[in-house]
Amino acid sequence: MKTKLVTIILAFCLICSVTSCTANKTPAVETAPAQEEKILGQTAEQGLKYTLYIGLNDKDTYEQIISTEDAIEKANVIVAKHAGGYTQMTAKGGWTNDDGTMGHENTMVYIIYDINEASLKALLDELLKEFNQGAILVEKDDTPHIYYSGS
Repeated sequence: MKTKLVTIILAFCLICSVTSCTANKTPAVETAPAQEEKILGQTAEQGLKYTLYIGLNDKDTYEQIISTEDAIEKANVIVAKHAGGYTQMTAKGGWTNDDGTMGHENTMVYIIYDINEASLKALLDELLKEFNQGAILVEKDDTPHIYYSGS
């Protein structure tokens, strides 16, 4: 009889604790609807921005074979063929080679908005081949932006 009573009490305690846990559960927090993003008082567009970093050292020799100016001219033609527009900059890059040595190179940087992934892939494949690169670093950001045209 004592065992039955202890079992019933333990079962009751278990049921109470489970009920208590589910009763105290915090409901999912409702998020407020997204507010329009504003930049300088203008409603911002939300869009994808890709930043490409294309090194100019040949992947096989670790040396720059084509001048930076010629590379930019060739790359501008390729990028314009696949994208509606771009911003191009130059930079200096550094990395560790497979053999452990430190490499440095001139780098072309392209910022591109409003390009679909098929066009981006075709663009990257063409750049890889043209400049004999092993890889191109690609960043993707979903970012608000405006085209400011004055007050």
